[in-house]
Amino acid sequence: MSSPWPVSWTGWGPYMPPGYHMIWGWRIAAAVFLTALGSMAMLLAAFYDVRMKAGRMVKINITAGWIFILAALAFFIIDLGRPERAGNIIFIGYPHGRLAQSWMDWGVLFLSGMVIWGLIYLFFLYTPSIVVSIFKTRVRLARLVLDYLVMLTGIAATIYTAFLFAAAGGKSFWWNGALPILWLSSGLGYGAAWSLLVTRFFEVPTRVKTDGGAVTAFSVEELRDILHELSWIDLLAVVFEAFSWALFLTVAYANHYEARIPLTQLLLQTYAPYFWGFVITLGIAIPLLLEIALLRVDPLGNFAKWAIPVIFIAVMVGGYTLRYIVIAVAYYYAPFTPLTHASPQWGPWWG
Repeated sequence: MSSPWPVSWTGWGPYMPPGYHMIWGWRIAAAVFLTALGSMAMLLAAFYDVRMKAGRMVKINITAGWIFILAALAFFIIDLGRPERAGNIIFIGYPHGRLAQSWMDWGVLFLSGMVIWGLIYLFFLYTPSIVVSIFKTRVRLARLVLDYLVMLTGIAATIYTAFLFAAAGGKSFWWNGALPILWLSSGLGYGAAWSLLVTRFFEVPTRVKTDGGAVTAFSVEELRDILHELSWIDLLAVVFEAFSWALFLTVAYANHYEARIPLTQLLLQTYAPYFWGFVITLGIAIPLLLEIALLRVDPLGNFAKWAIPVIFIAVMVGGYTLRYIVIAVAYYYAPFTPLTHASPQWGPWWG
């Protein structure tokens, strides 16, 4: 658990003013960001594996996504302060026959699921081809089932922290029904930007030999189509993220009056440079413009060679900053809430 600010500063964000206490800090922001990146990278790998396309990208995405999920779990466990007791979370309520009684418990289940599906997937990907060829039909069926499990669990793992934040008492800024949409749209952008980078620089057309000579099994045109498709996915994710931000801010303003205190800090005061500079400009505007340009040129050309890494860096920096400021700005609230009768106008639609 983080220490009160500014007595000690654990890094990666603005200082909190005196009188404010920040429980979740940059470690949780990193955990949430890596969860979204890993889950969506694995989701897109499964999506293309179902269609039997981009085999090298699928392999890299599953491997890297699994590592990202492990890193996210590590940050969650480190932030707990008692790593040796982290495994007890999932068993809270078990003596009374009640498992997963909180969103933290569900998060452990979802992230554990991603780790298990990733391990099974890695077994399929790195098993010698001669073994796969013997059980070809069964292996393909098993991978299809695994693909859909990865996609469903990936979505759940990405958005569960939105429900976790909403369940945290005393933070009106998080009590927002648009937060799961913002988490999912931005997370899809991370996965698409990562997949675009991997496909552009690591996916290459392959050739197989037949009796009639060498035949291209994965053509250059197919590679271009996949790159354009990933560009569309990233473009739509960025547009969806911008819409989600507008919805999130609208709900925050219409919500409990205390939510307007962190909202002002976000839009106009302490966190405004981070929001407008990193999240909106770097994380949304620049990738949006580059993706539009990328759709009009050859994705294997020189422009794409430089544009895609810029998109990736911008999305990653903007993505982490998004997670951090949504967490940190919620701590701008009156330390002693006035005893007034007030009820929120809007709230989470999950009840």
